[in-house]
Amino acid sequence: WKPGTLAQQMIAEANKIMDQLIEDLDIDFQRTGELAVAFDQDELESLKVMKKQGDYIHVEGLEFIGPDEIKRMEPNVNPAAIAALYMPSSGVFNPFEQVVAIYENARDNGVHMLLKTEVTGIKQEDGKYIVETDQDEIQARYIVNAAGLFAEKVANMVGIDSFKIRYATKSTCLILDPLLGDVVQCIVTGLNNLDFFRYRLVSPTFDGKIILYSNFPEPAKGIEDRAVEREMIDHTIEDVKRLLPDVDFERNIVASFSGLTARNDRGDFIIEPSENLPTFVNAAIVPPGITCSPAIGKRVVEVLRDNGLMLREKTDFNPYRKRIPSLRGASPEHIQELLSQDPRYGNVVCRCETVTEGEIVEAIKRGATTLDGIKFRTRAGLGRCQSNFCGPKVTDILAREQSKTFETITKKGHNSHYISREDS
Repeated sequence: WKPGTLAQQMIAEANKIMDQLIEDLDIDFQRTGELAVAFDQDELESLKVMKKQGDYIHVEGLEFIGPDEIKRMEPNVNPAAIAALYMPSSGVFNPFEQVVAIYENARDNGVHMLLKTEVTGIKQEDGKYIVETDQDEIQARYIVNAAGLFAEKVANMVGIDSFKIRYATKSTCLILDPLLGDVVQCIVTGLNNLDFFRYRLVSPTFDGKIILYSNFPEPAKGIEDRAVEREMIDHTIEDVKRLLPDVDFERNIVASFSGLTARNDRGDFIIEPSENLPTFVNAAIVPPGITCSPAIGKRVVEVLRDNGLMLREKTDFNPYRKRIPSLRGASPEHIQELLSQDPRYGNVVCRCETVTEGEIVEAIKRGATTLDGIKFRTRAGLGRCQSNFCGPKVTDILAREQSKTFETITKKGHNSHYISREDS
């Protein structure tokens, strides 16, 4: 991001916070490093600008390397690369785990969460807001609008029209099986245009898989469009093959996803009170939002304080959270300890990811109520079979632990039931 943008400021501030957050919340993180590869002089000039902007916010260790060093670090990278910007501080973590960890920590510190609750309208009454939902009404003196794709819609509910959210295009990413091997050790990126807003990427993930991404602007059919088009799968593979031309991506795809990115008409982060309603704070974020989230949270607190919200530091705040115990990577001693505490850790339910019944039960205790809730917390269903083998077992455990029937368990809430039983 260019110097002077709020996005760049948030990136720099979040980078200073993230290591401590990862430690406190017990989040898996691997500092892999990143290579941004150039194939011609124009791309190299763009990478020089990128380095200058990185130096401006004190990103450590940035350096250019030549073809020989690229080949030594990443043998599968296209030998046509003339140079690469190496960023040793880049890394990968589990975004699902980060969200769940922050959620659990906030809940344990007294934050009340209303899940499966849609905001349908907001009224102003006697200096406060009445937030109408599909469940009940909520009274509030301050509102933070962090609704992503729906931030403009929520702002419009109180008559604010100071920004627009754009979602005209979507992008596709592909997840590859770990059986493909270590085709890359670090994140490998390349530019699709010279202003950094479109790029291609091949990256290791937190769990040993590979993710492919090409920020190609595929037209979206609406704000709920999540469909994956065959031509976009083909385009993504074709695009990333410029980075790694000799890797067999096609036969190792285990999952594909397509999603919209919320962008606003200002081209930067928006974190500000509304001009005529200082108690209504808009937080309309463009990528990389999850990376910047710790700094964004601190900035929102400052905006609320500056606009009259009386805040007191919580003296008994607990900054720590522990992850769900797992057999993956555990020592024999730790495995025996888990088994002595709960024999269900000896029953492997998801064989692709080595997830046990004990982990699934613990995830349910922490708030998981759906198959996706279990998947995001334990990785059950993230493997090669994509829950085709473990799905019925996980569903059975969810039903048992929640005293529900098998038929009521859903993949992701609402009407996404895992099975349906037709009337005879």
